[in-house]
Amino acid sequence: MSSWDGGWPPRPALSTTLSHEGLDGLQNPLWPVNGSTSSSSFHSALSVTSMESWPSLGPLVTHEGPLVMGSSRPSSPFCPHWLSLPEEIHIKVLDLLDPSDLLAYARTCQTARKYVDSQQVWKHQWVKLSRKTPFTFLSSLSLVDLGVNFKDSCRRLWKIMVTEGEIGGLNLIKCVFCKEYTCLPSCIEDRVAKVAIDIGGKITWLITPSYSIKRHLSMIAVPKFLKCYDCDATLNRSDLQSDLVMPSPPEYAYHTHPEQMHEVYCRSRHMASHTALEYCSQPLSEIWLQPPLSRPFCLFCEDQKVNWMICEREIVSNTKNKMKSVRPPYMSGEEEFLNYAAVSPLTNGYCRDTGFILGTNNLDLLSPLIALEHDDAFPVVRAFLIHLFKHYKIINDLQRPYVSLVFTHANIPHTVKEKLIQFLFEEMKISRLCLLPKALAISQLFEIKTCVVVDSGATSTFVWVVLDGKVDENRTQTMSVGGWHVSQCLKQAMAWQEGKDTSGATISSLDTSAVKQKCRLTLNLSREGDHRSGPSRSETLHIKSQNDAQRKLEMTEVTFSSELYLAPEMMYASLDLPSMVREAVKELPDCVLKDCFSHILITGGNTELRGFSQRLSNDLRELMPSHAPIINVCRFPNGNHSWNTVMGAYSVKVPPPYENILQLHEPGTSLWMSREEYVMFGSHQLAGEATN
Repeated sequence: MSSWDGGWPPRPALSTTLSHEGLDGLQNPLWPVNGSTSSSSFHSALSVTSMESWPSLGPLVTHEGPLVMGSSRPSSPFCPHWLSLPEEIHIKVLDLLDPSDLLAYARTCQTARKYVDSQQVWKHQWVKLSRKTPFTFLSSLSLVDLGVNFKDSCRRLWKIMVTEGEIGGLNLIKCVFCKEYTCLPSCIEDRVAKVAIDIGGKITWLITPSYSIKRHLSMIAVPKFLKCYDCDATLNRSDLQSDLVMPSPPEYAYHTHPEQMHEVYCRSRHMASHTALEYCSQPLSEIWLQPPLSRPFCLFCEDQKVNWMICEREIVSNTKNKMKSVRPPYMSGEEEFLNYAAVSPLTNGYCRDTGFILGTNNLDLLSPLIALEHDDAFPVVRAFLIHLFKHYKIINDLQRPYVSLVFTHANIPHTVKEKLIQFLFEEMKISRLCLLPKALAISQLFEIKTCVVVDSGATSTFVWVVLDGKVDENRTQTMSVGGWHVSQCLKQAMAWQEGKDTSGATISSLDTSAVKQKCRLTLNLSREGDHRSGPSRSETLHIKSQNDAQRKLEMTEVTFSSELYLAPEMMYASLDLPSMVREAVKELPDCVLKDCFSHILITGGNTELRGFSQRLSNDLRELMPSHAPIINVCRFPNGNHSWNTVMGAYSVKVPPPYENILQLHEPGTSLWMSREEYVMFGSHQLAGEATN
């Protein structure tokens, strides 16, 4: 490996210079000035997926004048026909340039573009660039044999080494064990640390390299645009907040003291001239192009931004109240104006209930778990992951060569996986990644390779079949029913009981461990409802409820009786879990079926309900009596907790480097990739999923 001297080589002198017109003051970031990298235009200039995505460049200026765009001849008769030189000589000249000059030169004419797109030219660039990095790559001859596209490899290397994103540039750190920037194979096998992430419907669990477990609510807030419905003007949020008077200390966030929100005050009232102020949802593709105040943020961690939103909401509310008497009725096209359809598929019950409790009419509360299932919603996932990495201060850890990021998933589309890999390596600049199916994380936790995995979480339930360490995705069964629906059914069951006032109780206030621990699934529902066996056992609990117009949360005493078994029964009946298991194992060979039924692994917060495993086991035996003797529903010895998946992900073994680099990724298996592998090969392994 070439020694790392901490910088890039000096820029060679060129006989031609680029016009600054269209370059936006572009400097070559490969040779930083005063240690800083420049410029935003190179962020797009290095994209090689499409020539149209590169920046607009000015004409190439020679000593005789500008070269005419699209022409193979210079505009001056005194200039030699240098584009007509033999290809070998042309390539020799191009070898003296650096990537930024090559990209600029390719924009001058079609002939230049043909020469620049040569694999030989970019192979030479790769050799120059890779020798100046501290990382260890395969030899260029080996990469030629493997069919690597050197132009793409140079782009990825440049993005990682040179460009800066939300977190800044790459922090080069040697391995504390082998003292290399690229860990030796023996070091990977013996000493690799991990960061494991499991995004759930309600809670996201994270394990740090020091093996401390963290939890964070799975929700991200996206500020809405503030527009006038009458004049179609979009108000600048930064202007509205210019005169903000912040409370001190910053304790008036949505999630802490809702009753004190009115104390946040702003003197900026110039929006009163607008007659029809309304909030409308942002297009998701543009949320990172907005000013900082209009970008996604965490409702539970960023108190200052929350206070800004409270102040703005107060001003808009007062302005709208003044206009109520003079404003005409809304037009029929208002729904399209508000753009609800763009974000409504990305919300779940927790997002909607939180928005109702806190009155966040100027925010869209979105679920990153649902966003993972939609290609156009990836900016939401990006915002959530950036916040997690910054909040728990693990960015430097992720860039260390001996640390691996294990990211669990249930059902991510192929295109989202590509964006996720590109984001993590090029923007977060992590050193190693594993995309791990959740079913394999659970089977790893139980140390069983062939099994049925039942994961019933907060908002959904999955049934997977794992065969010899691989998830058979064609057999996966999914139902959008989970622990949230127990709380929903509990509130509904309470409403059926005479003499109970449930108007102030929200579903979220019932979705607590104190309430869930009292709920149960019974084996004999008719016996529970038989009054001859005695009165139903009652439990008195304290829950939060809203009982006034100021949305103040107060502790209310509630007595539960039959609701404690009726609510779980309603959830379980709508789930129909035994039928999901039967459908998942249909037509499996008897020898495999025996292993699967002997190991039905259950996990997830919803399975913590008392009697869940016994009820499922009993119903499976009744549904499939011929297999009753071998049916075994297994709970994890330490309990069926919502963090079991991330615990299993943390325990996976890291494979040696380049072990499966020549193979396309097989769906249902883990995908491992190092920083060096990504630079050289990109996401080519995912091509196997695209063809399935």
